[in-house]
Amino acid sequence: MRRIFINRKLAVLVVLASLAIVGLVYAAWTTNGSGSGYAKAGTAQALSTVDVSASTTATLYPGVTGDVLIKFDNPNPYPVTVTAVSLNGTNANITPDAGHSGCTTTGVSFTNQSSLSISIPAKSGGVDGTTQTTLTGAASMSNASLNACQGAVFTIPVNITGTS
Repeated sequence: MRRIFINRKLAVLVVLASLAIVGLVYAAWTTNGSGSGYAKAGTAQALSTVDVSASTTATLYPGVTGDVLIKFDNPNPYPVTVTAVSLNGTNANITPDAGHSGCTTTGVSFTNQSSLSISIPAKSGGVDGTTQTTLTGAASMSNASLNACQGAVFTIPVNITGTS
């Protein structure tokens, strides 16, 4: 009889120990908690242009409008859409190339461009982040342009407005 009592006691202890272990394991798998996560916004880099003067075609003549070839550079890791291009300064800041030093009165002006939608890819993963486009009729040359301006390539300083 004593042996049955000890076996029962041992059995009860084994069952209780098993339940305690299962309870601990269950509690370890169902723990909860709280805390904070963090994210930091990057800083946008300025858009710029790339020199494409060598591939510019002649469309400017005294008294007519001509095209402006422009290549945008997006150094950001996200795509940008250019929405406007405007003259940076005054038309007096438009200068001829070095080979046309006698072109002191260029007569060239730039018409600001708005409502544009020019997509520039992100610079990442081997993509260079540039887009070249032509702004049709954005430049004009007046009859005040000097004869020494024939064949000149004009640099037009611009401001670029874009959005991500």
